[in-house]
Amino acid sequence: MALDDVRTYTGTLVADIVLPWARGLKDRRGPLRTIVKKLQNNDFAVSQVGPTDFIQRAFLAVATVSGTESVVEERLDAVERILFASDFEIASVSRSIQVDTFPSG
Repeated sequence: MALDDVRTYTGTLVADIVLPWARGLKDRRGPLRTIVKKLQNNDFAVSQVGPTDFIQRAFLAVATVSGTESVVEERLDAVERILFASDFEIASVSRSIQVDTFPSG
């Protein structure tokens, strides 16, 4: 097997989270930290993305990598289950999967 036989699948999910009770940045920091930690404990990479000046909205990007597309799909399904089981209102979720191959040489 050569390096050019290796494929990686990267899945990214972006969630638009609504925090209607938040009146300031401090009101959202703790609850967001909790969901980020839960996702990280499940071996996901997580980052807040997008505009950060919305007090009552947060955009989280969650990523996973695997050697097969089906595993990436399963992992992104798990992210959605975690998000929708939380106390947050999820306005929207979008996902993408990218495949990379590595040329030899």
